Amino acid sequence: MTLFDTNMPLIIFFIIIIEVALLFQQWIGYLTRKHEHKRLYHLYLVLLLILYNIFEGFFPDHRITFVPEKWQNFLGYAFGYVFCAYCPVYFYKTMGLKTLKFHGSYGFLFIIIPLIVFYGVLYPVNNDISFTRKYVYIIPVLYAIVLFSTAIKGIYKKYKHDKEQELLIERLCIFFAVFPVSITPVFGAWLGIDKWIITFGCNIGFLVVNMVLMRQFVRQSKSEQARLAEMRREIESINAAAKKDVLANFIEKCSFYNLTTRETEIAELIAEGMKYKDIAEKLFISERTVAKHVQNIFLKAGVENKTMLIKALKA
Repeated sequence: MTLFDTNMPLIIFFIIIIEVALLFQQWIGYLTRKHEHKRLYHLYLVLLLILYNIFEGFFPDHRITFVPEKWQNFLGYAFGYVFCAYCPVYFYKTMGLKTLKFHGSYGFLFIIIPLIVFYGVLYPVNNDISFTRKYVYIIPVLYAIVLFSTAIKGIYKKYKHDKEQELLIERLCIFFAVFPVSITPVFGAWLGIDKWIITFGCNIGFLVVNMVLMRQFVRQSKSEQARLAEMRREIESINAAAKKDVLANFIEKCSFYNLTTRETEIAELIAEGMKYKDIAEKLFISERTVAKHVQNIFLKAGVENKTMLIKALKA
């Protein structure tokens, strides 16, 4: 069953709708937490998967005349390689494994170069899409074996070192979110399985793994927020203790200069930067009374102005 007499399987169309909703959810999540770069790289992955599903679903179709046949074959059969070319970068940026640094920087070349050679050079010459589909995959599949084995080894090596189960689950989810889509050409070009069956299976797998991965991201965010809240409480506790020490020292100095309770109150408000008028309103006394108290404070402390007073009491 297809969508409006096109080649797009109806079930794949519904999956695309789900993934578009997922894309917007991911985008909103990233906007609220831009420092979480993993969300951004996952956002790109979902976008490429949506494009892959759209192109694979609609193309090739001889009824669509506004897109040339060769472009239809490229989009319908080869866009998956564009998705795969992003995978080494995605692995490196989201897994945080140093063993994937080379793959994160140069891995895409092992996929893009064969794609350009076969679809950009050979296919326009021989017009043999079956030959192109069958042999374009050889170098990428050999590279994929190296990439996936390196990733799996790196994941378990890191787990043995850190013993962090949450990171292990997250990295395995990242791996299995990509792995099924990356091997689709084997089923299509070599085994001849219908595209919609392959696409459906890969997308269902991706959505399930994506749910687990998003759950991990949410847990990490909550854990970070809890740690930040704890740090704030610790800082507030330290600040409160420091303020108590400063206040105790301030009162001790006031006592040293034989200031009365009222004079100590006024001296404290002066240290806070309040004006005579504001001090008078706060203490329910006249501004003139405040001025008299201040003069007495100056005499007792042996200072001539407010700046010198503050230095004397806080020294």
